[in-house]
Amino acid sequence: MYHGARFLLAIVISLGIFFRVVNLDQKIVDCDECITQVRAAAYETHQGKSVEQAVQRDRVVIPEEMARFQRINAESSAIGTIKVTATGAPQHPPFYWLLIRFWMQAFGNSVSAIRSLSVIFSILAFPALYWLCWELFGATAVGWIAIALVAVSPVHIFQAQNARPYSLWILLILVSSAALLRALRKGRKLDWVVYGIALALSLYTYLFSIFVLISHGVYVVIRQGLRKSKGLSAYLLTSGLVILIFSPWILVVLLNFRTANEMTSWTGDPVDSKIDLIWSWVKNLADIFWFWNVQLGSLLSLTEPLFVFSVGTALAVLVIYAFYFLWRHSSKKEWVFLFALTSVTILTLIGADLVLGGRRSALGRYVYPSVLGIQISVAYLLAMKSDRSIFWRVTIVTLLSCGVLSCAMSVQTERWNGDKDFGFQSARIINQTIHPLVISDDNIVCVLMPLNTQLSPDTSWIFVSKPDRIVIPAEFSNVFLYNASDELQLQLEKRYKFKPVYQYSYPGSFIWKAPPTSILWKLETFQK
Repeated sequence: MYHGARFLLAIVISLGIFFRVVNLDQKIVDCDECITQVRAAAYETHQGKSVEQAVQRDRVVIPEEMARFQRINAESSAIGTIKVTATGAPQHPPFYWLLIRFWMQAFGNSVSAIRSLSVIFSILAFPALYWLCWELFGATAVGWIAIALVAVSPVHIFQAQNARPYSLWILLILVSSAALLRALRKGRKLDWVVYGIALALSLYTYLFSIFVLISHGVYVVIRQGLRKSKGLSAYLLTSGLVILIFSPWILVVLLNFRTANEMTSWTGDPVDSKIDLIWSWVKNLADIFWFWNVQLGSLLSLTEPLFVFSVGTALAVLVIYAFYFLWRHSSKKEWVFLFALTSVTILTLIGADLVLGGRRSALGRYVYPSVLGIQISVAYLLAMKSDRSIFWRVTIVTLLSCGVLSCAMSVQTERWNGDKDFGFQSARIINQTIHPLVISDDNIVCVLMPLNTQLSPDTSWIFVSKPDRIVIPAEFSNVFLYNASDELQLQLEKRYKFKPVYQYSYPGSFIWKAPPTSILWKLETFQK
């Protein structure tokens, strides 16, 4: 690799680290991150009641009434966090929630604090990725190009700035994969122990690690064959022990299967068109290298569908060629591993969607093993081609520039896609008034808690449970109605006049159709 190329990659990797840490507290706190805080703090149950039940209803309360559920419950322990996860969200194993709990105990529950753990995991993925590429190809150029692609990949930076388990999962996918290759190469017990630990932690981080385990098994069987060998025997023994170690949580999922099914049932919602589903796959592919952003669309005069059709299709051609080139020019050990890592997860989810119906394969966070396989395969293509062709050098610069451009735009905005956020804009309006009162009967954790994090301390709330009995104290002259149900609006219309002060419709794309328009109402303090 030329010195100029090394210098370019070093700059790109540095930018990737910068994008992960800059404006870490600027992005809005979303529903999922509020769930992270509540679950890690063991507050999803409070004296046998859920947060929804524990929050005081139908009376004036201050923002602290909700905010206290985002801090560690002093009366709980790490066991409480495990129990909350087991009963409230068994589809999410507890390893990450325990780590974030300890992190919050050490560094607090501020937005920067809870997100910084994901930043660390995301940066640690760089050496893990280099290790995997070295075990696969024994070539430094592939590793450095792969790190550069991941460093400025929008999906990786998005997860690095999000207090969720996905950066940890990505790290453990890489570590377990590299450890497997090393164990097969060295054949030492210690290497198999490292592989087993990494795989067990991966399973205890995210259930879809089972697809990584299967892809590893496919690779070992194809590489070793079904004949008895030390490598196959060691893999079967190690994977068997890992499954045994993970069996307690398998039992938890089975015992709480109804809860897990209810919380994930939306992924099985039917899509209007299989064509929309396919274009959602293309969009996810485009997001790996170049994320759609409203400002970017304005700059290029492109709508999101047109952007996906053009950029996504071009990237699909590149990825298909990368896998073809990998198959033709790498050893069987190399291409079989990446084919297995990439295909098992995505093909399983696509098959489920086509047979059962649903949108599982359209969720980018479900297919990170496939994303990593794609990025490593493209890195191999670029490393092998760039030394001999100026076209492929330009391709490297173009891909990295697209990542830098989209990330530079996204890290400055309130939402990753650069679009306005209804909660953020509503909070700005509410905070401009004196001692406002906000009324709502929507979901506490997922809808109202994100807004609560942005409101000024002098704001008051009324969380409504009985719309027909609501009483608004006369001392409030600035009363807002936020995400109110039709029933609540109907009851208030009988006694008050109110007008919209802000409304917004999220634009839909492909299978993600636009939801109804969200409206922030302001009530007049006089009766009709």
